[in-house]
Amino acid sequence: MTDIRNDTTIREVRDFYGRRYRVGESDRVLLGRSRSWMLWLPMAAMLAISLFQYGYGAALPALVEATGWSVWQAFAVLGLWVVCQAAGSPLGGWLYQRMRVWLAVPMLAGAACCLTALVTLAHTDDLAAVLLGYSALGGLGAGLVYMTCIATVTEWFPERLASRVAMVGAAFGYGAIPFVIVAGYALGPANRTELLAGAGVIVFGVVGACGLAMRKPPKNWWPAEIDPRRWAMDRRLNRSLPNNRPAARPYPPLAALRSGMLPLMFLVVVLTAAMALFDIAYLAGTAYTVGLPATTLVAAMAALAAGNGIGRAVTSSLADRIGRRGALGRSLLAGGVAQFGLLAAATNDNHPGALVCFAALAGAGAGAGYSLLVSLVRDWFGDDATVPNYGIVYSGKAVGGVTGIVLAGLVVTGPDSVVPFVVAGCLGLLGAALTRWMRQPGPAFVRLPGMGRRERAVTRWDG
Repeated sequence: MTDIRNDTTIREVRDFYGRRYRVGESDRVLLGRSRSWMLWLPMAAMLAISLFQYGYGAALPALVEATGWSVWQAFAVLGLWVVCQAAGSPLGGWLYQRMRVWLAVPMLAGAACCLTALVTLAHTDDLAAVLLGYSALGGLGAGLVYMTCIATVTEWFPERLASRVAMVGAAFGYGAIPFVIVAGYALGPANRTELLAGAGVIVFGVVGACGLAMRKPPKNWWPAEIDPRRWAMDRRLNRSLPNNRPAARPYPPLAALRSGMLPLMFLVVVLTAAMALFDIAYLAGTAYTVGLPATTLVAAMAALAAGNGIGRAVTSSLADRIGRRGALGRSLLAGGVAQFGLLAAATNDNHPGALVCFAALAGAGAGAGYSLLVSLVRDWFGDDATVPNYGIVYSGKAVGGVTGIVLAGLVVTGPDSVVPFVVAGCLGLLGAALTRWMRQPGPAFVRLPGMGRRERAVTRWDG
């Protein structure tokens, strides 16, 4: 097949596993520029929406003071936002799959919802209005943007999926740091309207502009400069191959559910999200009820967000060496241990140094799970169903997020603050243990042509 407009020969080839690739078109032919734009634009959009999760935590003490809400009411706003963001992500994946080339529809819809959310939070103290405007619409909008950005990077960087998804996912963590600083030091009843409404306009402008410029590649597109058949077999070219075998066959959502591994991944996300949202809500609630200094709150929340981003980047590289499942287990183990470290800091009058250090470790442990699961879903269930399968897995954040926020509420409002920390830590340890039962669907051995016994042993997959 030839594209007459560009005189480009387009071919479809298959690799050893039977996967299809569309080769022959360069990114510059399709976009008029480097595909790096399809990395930087999603990163910018993720940076913009990152303030909704970590930024809200930093702003919570000022918001409670300005609105007269109780801590539980403020937590309800965050909890419903998490539920709607997790629910909006599969919808974002569904819309992405139905877009032909342009991605303006889901991105502009998400940008409009995010603007409405921040304007609502800026102008009203009515809890019902905030739950509708900020939590429901804002969560839905953030979910649309989140999944559209992840899906875009997944399809434009099929040969560097883990590292590029980690970069974009990391922006959802450390991107909140500037707003955390502003919210912790400057936000108050006197300037709440101007700061939040101004943030809404900035978010709308950034996400909308990125959405107008973002594009989808053709289905099964592969970069012209790399032979996909060699990539699927040559571990000198693809260094992650010995520890991360591609899917033996495609697994659409129903088949992935029947395999038992997609529900297990969903449960892992539930446990991961419970830890992550427990940490955010605990730091925010403690800052209000105990009266943490603004310096301590900003440092701890910024460390949590930065750890989230750095953890994703580090584990994506580690996963090439020890396998994605192994890296996932280690990250959850670190997150679980960090909860006990936060307990130690809390029992020591919230020692600032310990609080910041263990917040960073907790962020790294919880954040890494999300980016690793994108690659794990593709490796285990195939390229064609990566977006819908990950959408299902990511929706587990709704259940886990609410659980974590409730646990944090018990800490900051109840007399016994030890049990919720222990529960949160055990959830992380349970998630790490569950990864030992995760097994890739399909045969345990793959014997590639021309490989000797030693090389065949390297490709053995135990899950």
